[in-house]
Amino acid sequence: MENQTTNATQKRLRIFGDDEIQALYGRPHFTDDERLEYFALVPTEKAPLEQLHSIKSRTYFILQLGYFKSYHLFFVFDLPEVEEDARYVQAQYFPDFQLDDLDITKVTRLRQQSLILELFRYRICDAEQRQALAAKAC
Repeated sequence: MENQTTNATQKRLRIFGDDEIQALYGRPHFTDDERLEYFALVPTEKAPLEQLHSIKSRTYFILQLGYFKSYHLFFVFDLPEVEEDARYVQAQYFPDFQLDDLDITKVTRLRQQSLILELFRYRICDAEQRQALAAKAC
């Protein structure tokens, strides 16, 4: 293992390169077949869409949901970053809507993430739980 440093003040050992970090933790880049799989909605996934008011918000939700199904992580993105996926979702679910941007508020994004966590019966780890896990690890 080589210790890669970008400057003299860096103290961390770098095991993975940028490409490997991106592959593990970066937003997925789907093929056409993967879009079919990850952006398909089962009835329980369609129900939260009714709580969202705008087509833009619903599109963002479907994108977040698909990415979460794939990586079990959430990502913040805008239209240029996810244009192919967004166009697929728009054509699949909202063909009469012209998608110009994906700008939603942070409150809306976090609410959507909460809905997705509920769908998969996940929960956010709070400070008390992190402390208990740290104690158990020691």
